[in-house]
Amino acid sequence: EVSPRRTRSRRGVEGTAVPAREGRSAMSKFNRLLLVIKQTAFASYTAREELAQAAGRTLRFDHARMARLRERHDTHMFQVERITKLLEQRGAATTSVMRDDVTPEHVADADLVVALGGDGTTLIASHKLDGEFGATPLVGVNTDRASPSDLATLYRSSEPFDMRRSTGHLCACTSDNVETVLDDIVFGRAEPTRLTRARVDVAGVVLPPVLNDVLIAHPSPGAVSRYSVHVPRKDEKDEGSDGSAASGDGAENKASRDSRGPLWFHVRSSGLRVCTAAGSTAAMRSAGGEPMHYSSRELQFMDREPIYFDHAPPPSSGHGFYSEHETMRFRWNSRAGTVFLDGAHVTHDVQMGDLVSISADAPQLRLFTSPWFRRNHSNMWPDRREAMKHANEGTEDGLLGDRDWIVDGS
Repeated sequence: EVSPRRTRSRRGVEGTAVPAREGRSAMSKFNRLLLVIKQTAFASYTAREELAQAAGRTLRFDHARMARLRERHDTHMFQVERITKLLEQRGAATTSVMRDDVTPEHVADADLVVALGGDGTTLIASHKLDGEFGATPLVGVNTDRASPSDLATLYRSSEPFDMRRSTGHLCACTSDNVETVLDDIVFGRAEPTRLTRARVDVAGVVLPPVLNDVLIAHPSPGAVSRYSVHVPRKDEKDEGSDGSAASGDGAENKASRDSRGPLWFHVRSSGLRVCTAAGSTAAMRSAGGEPMHYSSRELQFMDREPIYFDHAPPPSSGHGFYSEHETMRFRWNSRAGTVFLDGAHVTHDVQMGDLVSISADAPQLRLFTSPWFRRNHSNMWPDRREAMKHANEGTEDGLLGDRDWIVDGS
């Protein structure tokens, strides 16, 4: 465990004779840093064993797996200590807190949030950057990045243990280049990428802003999810800026339209997923969705395994986009449901009859991203993928060649 603490370093940067206060710190853009730290799987399992022991019970996890998790835990904690020292040597005041213990007070006192862990830690930290703290920038550091060789080979092994690591898609750097990247950030040589986030309202309750995707589904993966999506009528979309209908007698046509009421499209499926541009290469892409440019303000949706067997032809593809000015609205029609925000860590219950709305109206996130992230969201594949793979270093379009692709399909 890492307890919350605040430190202020007066030491000079290693390898120089310039004190931090008189040298680098005078040029620092960020001086009050909040370090949000991942709790490793090894720490969680160990805590469960200790709780069982205190209750007089015996709980032991597989020794071989725990040994591997211990190795990854030690690597993570080594990098946490190393990165903390790097920042302190540059004159920054740091406050360290475990990711599940972050409070608004922690965020309020920081001008930069540093997530130490992987994509999950970066996503959890992003949920705290909302409202008055929405403008605070965030940088993720992958403290246990697997090598390209690891990621290409760990899908198969001689033992039934899945030891794959996070690819750090949302992280700006890894332990290999953390010093260079953090220097660029702290001293103002790098600018954050502005990313669209989704706003989710459930029965009038506004949930934390979503950076990747939101999934609404029945709690049981084997159950049907039922919901009715509000579909604007064509004459509603055709209204002019003055509120009158685009054709015909405006007042009479509008009254006729209002008397008809809204149009609802009824869906039975395994749930509904909505993603931002940043999340379009995650679960959405795996399900057959389209990658989006990282600067896009649209939201992409997909009905999971929709049931259209009683319609010929199917009334919908179950997949599409909402523009930044549109809002998806639907009524939940199952007895139970769960909203999953950016994975399984943050959830919210939804009940039959709840009205849900999803839009791009959340504050944008200022996230420092890697060149690989920006290339991966540039609408360039599949037609540009081969060219990207074999590009030389130092090319004008910033492509780094084979070594920068995490997994080579060949």
